[in-house]
Amino acid sequence: MRTSSEAQALVREAPRARDYGTTILRAARRPHFTAAEANAVALADELRSRSEVEALAVLDGDMRPLGVLSRDRLFGLLGKPFGREVLGRCPARELVESAPLFDGHAGLFSAAASFRRDDPASYAVLVDADGRFLSLLAPRDIDEYLARMTQEDIELAGRVQERLSEANEALGGEGYRFEAWTRPAKGVGGDFWYSRKLSEGKAFFALCDVSGKGVAASLVVSLAWGMLRMFDHRRGLVALVKELNEALVATFHLEKYLTGFFAVFDPETRILEVADMGHAHALLFREGRARRLKAEERNLPVGIEQDIEPLIHRWRLKANDALLVFSDGLPEQEDAQGREFGEPELAACALSALVAGTALRKAIPEAIDLHRGRTPQQDDMSFVLLVLAP
Repeated sequence: MRTSSEAQALVREAPRARDYGTTILRAARRPHFTAAEANAVALADELRSRSEVEALAVLDGDMRPLGVLSRDRLFGLLGKPFGREVLGRCPARELVESAPLFDGHAGLFSAAASFRRDDPASYAVLVDADGRFLSLLAPRDIDEYLARMTQEDIELAGRVQERLSEANEALGGEGYRFEAWTRPAKGVGGDFWYSRKLSEGKAFFALCDVSGKGVAASLVVSLAWGMLRMFDHRRGLVALVKELNEALVATFHLEKYLTGFFAVFDPETRILEVADMGHAHALLFREGRARRLKAEERNLPVGIEQDIEPLIHRWRLKANDALLVFSDGLPEQEDAQGREFGEPELAACALSALVAGTALRKAIPEAIDLHRGRTPQQDDMSFVLLVLAP
């Protein structure tokens, strides 16, 4: 026999069932139900004070669903002529609408694919292995859950990338200084830079631009950064690029690739050794002028062919030279009229900052943001800068 408090509570909530991993139950947030014999008018009166309840399951005595009763349907019937008088003699079971049943412990993604999502007013009923009610599920519940999951993944990937950047070794010493900056377009992106001190005073640095954006690109970033970290750089740039290519091909099966500028600088000889893997966004500033640092023969990006033989180029830099390597997100940023920032403007901005002694990680973002105004950032942006002493 029910107590008086239970008798008054026509709208009940099913206890939260134990969840196993990523199941469709995780997206559900509508545990409300009522008994099959609940009086429709009394139920409507209770729902007036329960505005959060949009629909509820109607259950038999064994907690098995008979169907779904929505708030809009119930109140719509009450609003008809003599609706209250008619429904005063009507139990909830006579007003239910059919709804598909889903195993609440089915995989989220497989169940979501088969769930009807074109009708935002539709509901599915989630049940346990014995067919007993667990919760109702609406299409927007799945969309909201997946959106939260995506946002959490982006935030986690963003934190990981921040930690990777912080773990880069600070470069600089007698004869040169080094500077780097990056800003993703979507909270997490496919641009990244890496720096590391090598033996005999040499320095390794790289700037890479992964195809695509977002979480998928961040997976490539993590793999590539980890390989740069663990690689024995005494083996040289050719071995580094070939091993990175093998890892990308084996992991992503030619679906993801990266362009990259991989360099070793020797401050003693001022020789810069470079493997430019389809990147080609580099400017050399010398005697107040900018020119593109570009080899006649170009390498393909990393990860688009099974076997590669990267070409290595060497340049001897001079005192006061400055090398700026950047991703295409900088010159290709558009303003409200669709005009790109452009490489000439980027070069002028960098040269002005170098002459004035201003940090490029301050000058370049300010110039880019002034150009784009309220236009969103369209691509990830990064640069590395190597400046030689007089």
